[in-house]
Amino acid sequence: MAIINCPECNNKVSDKAESCPNCAFPLNRITNTIKAPENKEGCFLQTLNTGCMIIFAIIAIIVIIGVIGGMTS
Repeated sequence: MAIINCPECNNKVSDKAESCPNCAFPLNRITNTIKAPENKEGCFLQTLNTGCMIIFAIIAIIVIIGVIGGMTS
């Protein structure tokens, strides 16, 4: 929990408060826009890992087909 200043009256207010206790200025909407956007790196790494697994699976299938094809010749 952090202490922020009310944009209306500059009173110190908890970032969890819905409104300023001094002037009743609504804070929920303000604090939601102040927060930094979430880090999307985890999503990127998950996509990257999925892509690597798909490529690995395709290579493994090609190798298995090549080994089976070499055994029957």
